[in-house]
Amino acid sequence: MDDLTTRFPGEAWETCEPEGLGIKAKDVDKAMSDILAIPERAGILMVKDGRIIGERYERPDTTKTHIYSITKGLGATLVGIAVRQGIIRTTDRIRDWLPVHHPDIAPDAEVRHVLNMSAGTEPAGNAWRYNSNYILNSIPGILWQASGERPVDFYNKYLKAPLGLSFDWPSNDRGWIQIGSQGPLPVIEASHQDLARLGLLWLRRGMWGGVEIMPSSYVDEALTPTYPHINGAYGYLWWLNSAEGNYVTTGKASGAGSWFANAAPDDFMALGARGKVMIVVPQHNFIMVSLGDTAQEQAGNYLSTMMRAVYSLF
Repeated sequence: MDDLTTRFPGEAWETCEPEGLGIKAKDVDKAMSDILAIPERAGILMVKDGRIIGERYERPDTTKTHIYSITKGLGATLVGIAVRQGIIRTTDRIRDWLPVHHPDIAPDAEVRHVLNMSAGTEPAGNAWRYNSNYILNSIPGILWQASGERPVDFYNKYLKAPLGLSFDWPSNDRGWIQIGSQGPLPVIEASHQDLARLGLLWLRRGMWGGVEIMPSSYVDEALTPTYPHINGAYGYLWWLNSAEGNYVTTGKASGAGSWFANAAPDDFMALGARGKVMIVVPQHNFIMVSLGDTAQEQAGNYLSTMMRAVYSLF
């Protein structure tokens, strides 16, 4: 059920002074300044209760940026839509949909293992191996088989149109799209406000206004670590801050419990190469998006800076 205090944007977002939603304007200004002090930022957007409470751009706010692995969050959404339609289950075996598939996908791998980055070992779920290529790109083929629609048409009809997203998903002449950024097609270019729409859909557990886009049960499943002992910081193509098990990052940082000790365990993130970041804080009905081209080796530092800035507001 939707929280009646949340606004869902139409063609444009509603804006609100931070004080009207219990946050000090000076704190928003400082948090945005702290994040924009990170090298090579394109901008920052903050949304509370579905309303923009702060945004700044080093480039015009309509400028679209290559989002790289934030595309994975869109892929998880397409699967969620298919689950709602009853045409895919997360426990479906990949080989039942694609009898001839890449040899690096385990024979017993299920859709959930591909989404969780644990399909590349035998048995599936035995290890977490991050990928942005052929294993992940098996999903569009399954969507095509299950829906009978070209993947790009599936996106346009069931996700782009309902949410009012402004970007096209690059496809080939046959209508195939890729979820992993390592493939033959161009990477999606989207705006901060586009990504905040995606974040809002997941924040509201699959609802957009009064319409169910994904079942809440799927959202809950996707935002819970499938195998906490191999990586509690990863769900279904979303990064998590779960306190369960151990966290492992693509930069090889690891530890027990939550990735960010100063943040809530139900926070989740979409992360793309070179500083593409969305942080979602369910406890405060809050979304922060900041895109840019920060050097990848600085990832640990800039993510920590962003998380501290976000939590300085509450």
